Amino acid sequence: MRRERRKGFTLIELLVVIAIIGILAAMVFPVFARARESARKAVCLSNVKNIALAIQMYLSDYSDVLPPAQALNEAQEYFDTYGDRDPGGCRRAWEANPYMRWPVILDEYVRNREVWACPSARLVSGVHVVVPNYYPGGWLGYWQAYEGEWPGDAGSPCAGAWPPGWGGAVTDSFLQRQRGVEYQTSAYDVKAKAFFLGIGPNSTANKGVKMAEVEDPVWHVIVADCNACHYMMGPPGIAYPEMCAAGGCGMGDWENCPWTVNCSDGGDTTLRADPQWLKRFTRHLGGSNLGFLDGHASWMKAESILAESPRWSGGCYCGPLVEGKLKGLQMRCWPTYGTGGVMPADYEGCDIVPLY
Repeated sequence: MRRERRKGFTLIELLVVIAIIGILAAMVFPVFARARESARKAVCLSNVKNIALAIQMYLSDYSDVLPPAQALNEAQEYFDTYGDRDPGGCRRAWEANPYMRWPVILDEYVRNREVWACPSARLVSGVHVVVPNYYPGGWLGYWQAYEGEWPGDAGSPCAGAWPPGWGGAVTDSFLQRQRGVEYQTSAYDVKAKAFFLGIGPNSTANKGVKMAEVEDPVWHVIVADCNACHYMMGPPGIAYPEMCAAGGCGMGDWENCPWTVNCSDGGDTTLRADPQWLKRFTRHLGGSNLGFLDGHASWMKAESILAESPRWSGGCYCGPLVEGKLKGLQMRCWPTYGTGGVMPADYEGCDIVPLY
């Protein structure tokens, strides 16, 4: 009786098939990843557009004037006086005022706080300082009541105060710390249900400016992708929002970052010229979403953002100001002082020479 020989795959054939599947997967997965990021980019761009339109509605209600730096003169006078007594103290009353945060100001126009989130953001800003409103004198009375006892860094008035209802479970930052209660509100603290954002307004360079005074609103950046700060930073922070030391609040980790820039030791102030190396720190396929003062929004390549931004020709050491197509961006560098553009000794930050 003749036995029939069973047919099957040999080991070599199986290995060949597996290799082919692996090659196809390697080709297809990046396409899927890019398609997913394209969708996230579109969501973020829509959010940026909505915020830019909310600013337009605010302007129509307030005679074409952007939100002011400070609503109370007495508050600025107090912080100026405090700064005279304590040279290292906070003088920025607009940071100490919880109602000067632009997301708070625009809340009635945006109607949905999630519009400030970017689905692709890895570095985000959380609400760290919550100022209660039950003190005599309101938020200013709160800081005055504990003058000299302000916690450092994330608890000081200059860290950016927020009103109740924005910190989730945290309702009074100072008392929380006084009682030894540790708290951290960020995008990853789901239990706290605190507000966080990956899209920031240009609230540092547009304090109380009238629209008539704005040069070219079509190119005046008013909102953009940002990193760990409650407002967008300068050009490097917009172009590379996922880079920990590209101008992010509380993220200037010069020692542990993948790259280091330090003005004090004369370090290299130029971003690495390898676009592929830099691309990992962009947010949306090599670029970021920007919203403009005329209400429109668009995506720009990171290199274009830097090349079209105003900048100091000497980088850390300033020099002449070079204008760019983009307007209204914060410059993190002092004007030229003395021979050779030497900066004041107490200046710790620096700008970054853009790519061309």
